[in-house]
Amino acid sequence: MNEVIAYLKRFVDNIKFSFIVRDHKVSLGRIYFTLLFFLACYAIISVRLFDLTVFKGLFDGKDDFGDTYTDKSLVNHRGDILDRNGEVIALDLTTTSIYANPRVIHDKEEVSQKLAKIFTDLKYKEILQKLSSDKSFVWIKRNISPKEELMLNNEGIPGLYFLFGKRRAYPQGALFAHVVGYVGLDGDGLLGAEKSFDKVLKTKDEHGKPKNLYLSLETRSQGIVRDEVMRSMREYDAKGGVGILQDVTNGEIIALVSLPDYDPNNIASAKDEQLFNKATLGSYEVGSTFKLFTMASALDSGIVKVSDVYDVDTPIKSGRFSITDFRGKKGWLSVPEIIMHSSNIGIAQIAMEVGKDKQFKSMKSFGLFSELGIELPERSKPLFKELSKWSESTLITSSYGYGVSVSPLHVANLGSAMVNGGRLYNPTILKNSHSQYTQIIKEETSDYMRKIMRLVVKHGSGKKADVEGLFVGGKSGTANKSVNGSYSGNLRISSFLAEFPSNSPKYLLYIMLDEPKANKTTFGYATGGWVAAPAVSRIIKRLSPVLNIAPQLANKETIEQSLFLEYNPRSVSS
Repeated sequence: MNEVIAYLKRFVDNIKFSFIVRDHKVSLGRIYFTLLFFLACYAIISVRLFDLTVFKGLFDGKDDFGDTYTDKSLVNHRGDILDRNGEVIALDLTTTSIYANPRVIHDKEEVSQKLAKIFTDLKYKEILQKLSSDKSFVWIKRNISPKEELMLNNEGIPGLYFLFGKRRAYPQGALFAHVVGYVGLDGDGLLGAEKSFDKVLKTKDEHGKPKNLYLSLETRSQGIVRDEVMRSMREYDAKGGVGILQDVTNGEIIALVSLPDYDPNNIASAKDEQLFNKATLGSYEVGSTFKLFTMASALDSGIVKVSDVYDVDTPIKSGRFSITDFRGKKGWLSVPEIIMHSSNIGIAQIAMEVGKDKQFKSMKSFGLFSELGIELPERSKPLFKELSKWSESTLITSSYGYGVSVSPLHVANLGSAMVNGGRLYNPTILKNSHSQYTQIIKEETSDYMRKIMRLVVKHGSGKKADVEGLFVGGKSGTANKSVNGSYSGNLRISSFLAEFPSNSPKYLLYIMLDEPKANKTTFGYATGGWVAAPAVSRIIKRLSPVLNIAPQLANKETIEQSLFLEYNPRSVSS
């Protein structure tokens, strides 16, 4: 530019000298005006050339033939989504796409053949059909590879144009599928956190950069939970599975898995069952896990005491149904034993003592009748009967997990409240969200429940969930699935709810398998204690170093003694 100015100055001096020699009187103002005019023209041409050569004419959003087009994925640049430790879950990548103006392509057959060789996933006939259009803009392929871009450049085909934009990428693949979701071709979030936080991810900070989103989830924990749920699905030929790991002290979700899942990088190949989030959108009757909630309600109300005992020898008649126990214990059972041995008869008697009004009120306060406020668009509303429609049968069956359908996250979140001092948090997928809580049971009741859950794993039906030195507490759940209005004897939901370590609860783990099948290793059983509890044990064992929870072996006996709750029934004459 300096050389041009110097040249123009010399040019003006020559003009002035020429006019002086000829004795012409020319206004210097006109000369300088002419100079400024040429400089302005030069500047405009320079900017336009720079735009066309460097930015491919994207400033004005038009191609060489005046047809307007704007790549929305370039406009809607989004912030990254990261796990609690800063591991990238979703980010924008710069991409190259190719489009054509069929009006200026003369030999359409030859060009179609060349493109079919470069883009092996495109068919010649499809390309030719696009190039035969009378439009001035047709897509050839979005997000081409660097190799394809180089090959296309080498061909130098007139009428083809590159368009540079942004593409959403998910480096963890399917690992966080149902939490993170995905975006559409226009760059808008369509599922999961991408949809919930669409506006946030498009918001710019003071430097003009998109804001990042930090989730509460942790990549290693998510991987362990997903790996073990998949293993259990294969082992027991289940059609689906769920794994939820929650911090009981603040409601933060550390891992959330729903299987089958999908790869958000290749959403076009995902089937409906893969897109369905079983953990938050699914609604199930989950069975005996609900006995924990019925017991907590009864103990908290003062109607039932830990020292109470119940005769479970005789089935209970309710209408045309008979309530029995699966592999039940005969005689008298104490309150802890009713949970330890998962007695339907025992918990039914407790529910009848509480009464349907108080039972309904407790379940409502526990959040079992409300949609959860987790920051995901995929949330289910629990299915239940209104109190006016409750019969004695409804009261009894609800006490052990039938007649009320909730999401697995409902169960996990309420399970956390059972052991954390009675604080029901709003579950969250955001790091440091400072979630609010509601006190739903007394701390004393929570302490009882924690000890009872430890007894279930130590001496009851949850022995396969134990991990030495980590003092796992829990409860199994098994529910036959309803098919065409009646319960199937072969299709079931099997689950296990666990907390650890019981002496100072920090995490809640819930594993659910959809329609698992028994095999030789389970001796023909497909209940929660047989198919879900082993997965719980493996997961907790693998998670302990990740979560920085070391097994407490040196003072093991002292801790066990602190968790002990008298569970043998007193001498009762029948």
